[in-house]
Amino acid sequence: MEAGPWGDVLTLQAMKLGIAGLVISGCVRDANLIIDLGFPVFCRGLSIKGTGKNQPGKVNVPICIGDAVIQPGDIIVGDRGGLVVVAQDEVDLAIANSISRENKEIQQRRAIEAGSSNTVELLNLGDTLKRFGLL
Repeated sequence: MEAGPWGDVLTLQAMKLGIAGLVISGCVRDANLIIDLGFPVFCRGLSIKGTGKNQPGKVNVPICIGDAVIQPGDIIVGDRGGLVVVAQDEVDLAIANSISRENKEIQQRRAIEAGSSNTVELLNLGDTLKRFGLL
């Protein structure tokens, strides 16, 4: 967190190579320029202090960011809400589950717009609340 090893120069090079974004367990520099370039970055913070690029890196090895272990070939999906790691062999299931959830939420929004105010019914919480003695 003392320095930002990634800045606008690496961003430009990454974009030229077709890299879609950056996830880094550390800081970046040149945030305004990176934002202006439209390059998605997920980082822990910002630091104006640069770094030397004197240490060798590793490619195609597992890494750990926070509590997530990321294997080579895993798919990383992110938006303003955060990131998710999807194992390559679980992509089809993750997509199917995402579509199902989105369809469910569309129906919930429609019910609310139609006047539903029963959140317990809308979110199907009855059994859970009964189990905890809350109904």
